[in-house]
Amino acid sequence: MRTQEQIAKIKEKQSPPVQLWNVLTQQKINELINHYEKSEKTEKNTGPIVSYVKEGEGVIDDILTILRNTFGDFKVRTAHFFDVSRPHIIHIDDDFEYPNSYKAFTIPLEIRGCEENKAKLIFFDQYYYGGPAKFVKNTDTDGKPQYYNSFVTEYDDIENTVDIEMSEEHKKLITHLWDDWPKGLSIQKYFPWHIGSIIAFDSLQLHCASDFLSTGATSKLGLSIFTTID
Repeated sequence: MRTQEQIAKIKEKQSPPVQLWNVLTQQKINELINHYEKSEKTEKNTGPIVSYVKEGEGVIDDILTILRNTFGDFKVRTAHFFDVSRPHIIHIDDDFEYPNSYKAFTIPLEIRGCEENKAKLIFFDQYYYGGPAKFVKNTDTDGKPQYYNSFVTEYDDIENTVDIEMSEEHKKLITHLWDDWPKGLSIQKYFPWHIGSIIAFDSLQLHCASDFLSTGATSKLGLSIFTTID
């Protein structure tokens, strides 16, 4: 587990999520998609198809320059393409080595079956510092396989939980979640799946996809970059 000193250091760098619009050119988007299509891929046990990339290989180096000019210096913890046919549930992007987690960057590259912008990436006001986790309040997880992220079924250790009911507008975004999972949480912001934009957020902030299947979409492709700071 992280020490209070480690948590305090991470909190010093936290800030609300933002979306940088039209950062990538169509040429760069095509380059990234082509790289993904030709790359070696792995299907995770939880469903997503991923392909890992590293700094120094040339694929993401120009993007990292843009990000460092905007968000300051950082180290890349990991980066990968992800191709998903089911929306992610509530989670954080952490590591069991408990690094000084900094920003995560999500870059929408493609959506299949509907117009871009109908799918959303949703951020909650809440944070969790206890390691990789998925948040499934009041769920019996006995016997359910745990591939990496731990299941958090009680929200006592989540920071900033609330007692207010979520609005009907927000509930409509997350119809893929079980009713109890978002209880105690509040949506801070959500951003459209806009191709060529970059969505930047604290990797220990709770977040999830919208129920993009309800829009007619069948799958989406993106690039994730996770970072740390000294």
